[in-house]
Amino acid sequence: MNYKTMTFQSEKLKEHFHIGYEIILVTQGESVFKINDALCHFEKYSIVFINNLEKHEMQTLKLPYSRYMAIIDADFFDNIIKDPVLLSIFKIRPKGFKNGFKLKKEHVDSIEEIFYQLSLIHSKKQEFWQIEFNALLSKLIVLIYRNYKEHFPIQNIDKAEKRIFDIQSFIDENFKKELSLESLSAQFYLNRYYLAHLFKEVTGFTVKQYILLKRIAFSKNELYFTDKSITEIAFDSGFNSQSNFIRIFQKKEGITPLQFRMYYRKNYLG
Repeated sequence: MNYKTMTFQSEKLKEHFHIGYEIILVTQGESVFKINDALCHFEKYSIVFINNLEKHEMQTLKLPYSRYMAIIDADFFDNIIKDPVLLSIFKIRPKGFKNGFKLKKEHVDSIEEIFYQLSLIHSKKQEFWQIEFNALLSKLIVLIYRNYKEHFPIQNIDKAEKRIFDIQSFIDENFKKELSLESLSAQFYLNRYYLAHLFKEVTGFTVKQYILLKRIAFSKNELYFTDKSITEIAFDSGFNSQSNFIRIFQKKEGITPLQFRMYYRKNYLG
């Protein structure tokens, strides 16, 4: 779990990745984000939600630029929030989804105060700080949902959608294992064509895409934070061979796993 406030004097933040969900509150200036292939403009008092599967880079348009930025482990967040409707702001990416929006004037002070308190709690780490942090984080997400539910991909959940969320959670927990559309349809007693259609409709991803994105995201974390070999990381991430891992990684990221490790360690470590 990482929490920090950042002020940028430079005009460009290189494309980067995070291992968790990212919540950003812009408090000064303006910026444009490239999230995957979409350009998103965010001005002062915009709030932004980026999941751990999305590549992104930012360019400031107006200085000074400052923001609160919370990076929270995805599994940790999922276990705290749990409700699929609230989690949809991170886990669901239907066509046309916007990663952020501007807050109404009447909510700015209360939301900015929550970000400040979260930062304070995390920096001091007093007794039982995790409980306090979790409660305040939950309050933030509920407050945003109650006042901006139109920006959440899901507002109400029906039985079919709940089934898809269960399958998505199963993939989250088991993506390192051998998974396929066929095995999931058997596991959850659903017709494979119905499952494929509904999973894409609800989440915005095909089953295969989602499994691969989970594996790639995990492998990035391993490449950056560990000294494991490429072969070890390939199998730890759920790929059946080193060559298959390298081929898929390079196709998705435009560079090999080794090049990724060297680039991010040179540019971001220390």
